[in-house]
Amino acid sequence: MYELTDIVVENIRKELIRDFSKLKSLLSYDELNVMSATKAVYSKIDLYVRQMFLQLMQAVYKKLTKRTCPYNYAWLENFLLEYDEVSKYVYANEFERKRDRLAEALIASSKKNEEIDAALRYLSFMLTAYAVRVTDQVVLMAYRDMGIDAVRWKAEKDNKTCTICKHRNGHIYDIEQVPPKPHLNCRCEYEEV
Repeated sequence: MYELTDIVVENIRKELIRDFSKLKSLLSYDELNVMSATKAVYSKIDLYVRQMFLQLMQAVYKKLTKRTCPYNYAWLENFLLEYDEVSKYVYANEFERKRDRLAEALIASSKKNEEIDAALRYLSFMLTAYAVRVTDQVVLMAYRDMGIDAVRWKAEKDNKTCTICKHRNGHIYDIEQVPPKPHLNCRCEYEEV
């Protein structure tokens, strides 16, 4: 499933790079303009990301079920307002915090280009983690809708696999009791049983 996630993440990264490069042209502006420009860029990015997540939901669901995804933008909005126990934040709140932190940094720092580059990395990491989360949730929803009651945890088997994922590999979980991923950007998959 993550091949679809990877495509969405790559599209989001390209958009982030384009939009953040626009911020670099505003480095000599006053505080008010920096704040409004940062807010405008983040608002544009947020809208784009939500559209990409919606497309990801629809594509993953359709790939698994061969049916149109019944979950819509309202579901996505609610999902993005939920607390994530792995990342320890709520998408909307963290997105705003990252936006405000960049605006403050651009006003106060003498290394504005470095601040923009760091903000791009942090936001990209967060959005990648959420793309994976969206994928995982849609996979479980599609399985439920297909009448599947249990899933097998399938870990990546390489030298980067964490001990928790190695331990969970092959375990079968009731679909209503699948444990949360143990870390950000966990690429373990759920296989239908």
